Amino acid sequence: MKTDSWQAFKNASLGADNDAYEIIARLDPEYFEYLKGLFVDATFGREGELPRKTKELIMVGITCALRLPRGIRIHIQRALNVGATPREVLEAMQVSVIPGGTPGLWQGVETLQEILKARGQEFK
Repeated sequence: MKTDSWQAFKNASLGADNDAYEIIARLDPEYFEYLKGLFVDATFGREGELPRKTKELIMVGITCALRLPRGIRIHIQRALNVGATPREVLEAMQVSVIPGGTPGLWQGVETLQEILKARGQEFK
């Protein structure tokens, strides 16, 4: 595993880790370089027109619409870590109801509540 690439990936993860990436990096470092390029260089680490908070809120909505529990958890954590309020996270989930239906919203609000409770925060 290349140290610089792994560190760049960890920094872009904002403390919401997905252990699968570490396994991929260990099993196939060359492929991990491509993933790092997409995740860090082209998307979340890139200083484009959208700030990181907005990108994470978009990902919250997408992962709720697709009902992806791991993605919901990771992107809620990251959105909160970059300054999104719980209410902004909720609104991203509410928008996801249009393409994804209410089950994704249910997963999202339950996950948000768990994360806030673990952080000692309340919904405001």
